[in-house]
Amino acid sequence: MRFTIAVVAGMLLALLPCRWTRAQEAAPTRSGEPTAIVSLTGEIDDYSANDLIRRFDRARDMGAKTIIIDIDSPGGLVTSSLDISRHLKRDSDVHTIAFVRDKAYSGAAMVAMACNEIWMAPASALGDCAPIIFSPAGQLESLPAAERAKQESPIVKDFEDSARRNGYSPVLAAAMVQVERSVYYIQNDAGEKKIVDEAEYQTLTATGKWKPVPGFDNPIDGPKTLLTLYTDEAIALGLAKGRASSATELAAQQGDRLVADLRPGVGEKLVEFLNNTVVRSLLLLIFLQSLYIALSAPGHGAAEAVAVVSLGALIGVPLLTGYAQWWEVAVIFLGLGLVAFELFVFPGHFVSLIVGTLMVLFGLIMTFAGKEPSGIPGWLPSMASTWHGIQNGLAAVVSAIFAWFLLTMWLRRYLPAIPYFNKLILTATTGNTDELVTRPPKAQESWPFVGTIGNTVTDLRPGGSVEFPFGDTTRTAAVVSLNGYIPGGTKVVVEQIEGSSVRVRPI
Repeated sequence: MRFTIAVVAGMLLALLPCRWTRAQEAAPTRSGEPTAIVSLTGEIDDYSANDLIRRFDRARDMGAKTIIIDIDSPGGLVTSSLDISRHLKRDSDVHTIAFVRDKAYSGAAMVAMACNEIWMAPASALGDCAPIIFSPAGQLESLPAAERAKQESPIVKDFEDSARRNGYSPVLAAAMVQVERSVYYIQNDAGEKKIVDEAEYQTLTATGKWKPVPGFDNPIDGPKTLLTLYTDEAIALGLAKGRASSATELAAQQGDRLVADLRPGVGEKLVEFLNNTVVRSLLLLIFLQSLYIALSAPGHGAAEAVAVVSLGALIGVPLLTGYAQWWEVAVIFLGLGLVAFELFVFPGHFVSLIVGTLMVLFGLIMTFAGKEPSGIPGWLPSMASTWHGIQNGLAAVVSAIFAWFLLTMWLRRYLPAIPYFNKLILTATTGNTDELVTRPPKAQESWPFVGTIGNTVTDLRPGGSVEFPFGDTTRTAAVVSLNGYIPGGTKVVVEQIEGSSVRVRPI
């Protein structure tokens, strides 16, 4: 009897480790798995996409087997989002997790769907990725079937591929891209649940065995909206695996070993800052004002340097981010060439000045609109992001020009009274020092006077320097030619004085 009990007890003790091992195999953990965090924040463009891919590859080279993409982005360029998505799918040796910290809309949703898993922070949102078109009045318009298919094709294919690879619902994936899609969440009497489209919903509910799941909208997403899911809905529908308060906490929940937290550096943040619409409008204001000062009072060099730097930022940053294309930059420089032709070569006809100015403004506005997947935007762009970029560009350029006009009027009136800046304006008067001290200010006259004759020290293009008589000696003054280009050594006469601007013509 004792032998039998001992045998039975021994068999039970022998079975216990086996049952514990099987339980562990049924719910495996990645204890100690080397993990890295790579963040994707702000607008997605060529620069941020290339930077994320570079940091992703660096994390993989550091030995990370799991990479968490920490996402908080409203989306951006479709072409850049596609580049990130394809890169994530090519690295099959790395397990990717999308962590939606706050929002993953549009192109950011595409990146999240490309990851092997999706986790979300509380009250975060995911979805809304479709090419749509707005009228000039800002109203949503319908795209023709052929045009919509052309714009949707690369986006839909990418979402379908991500759903197939990562086990997401293809119905949910399609509803994020195609407006006309409807999504229903239904269950039968046995408790089995399904996510279905309109056709399958009508078929199954007609049998009377399937009904909408209580607690959810019916449909979850209708034919006039794009699917956007918040945390609880995404988890309930099986799109997200769970929630965490941060990417670091998610790595701790998984039992992973964090080897790197690769976030954008100072350079990336600076480019993102300079690509902001308000900042670019301010850069345009600085460019216009410095260019005006350089033409009105040439020779100091500071205004010319500021104009070159601000123009470089206006064009260089969009080139880095993928918003500016070669033809837009060519239009801007060709327009600047026409303006220079009017000012320095053949002044007075104003045709090249007007055409050149319009070309520069058009080119700058188009640098706010990114390239569409189908190619260069035409005269009627078909994507919402393109229209939105053009509207932002128009608002930025118009506001900069208006602000420049007001600032110019203010400077013309108050600049002579501002310390340091008044030294840039030649207001010396003839006579000795005692006369200047005792003479009432209203009786003093600006120098050089209208009618004063001098010799050009430099070429006037149209700005430059002229040497005028000043008492018993001579002094040099900054002038502007009324007749365009005047070569150095030419005798000129002061024709007009407007504020600080001395305007001359050749004799």
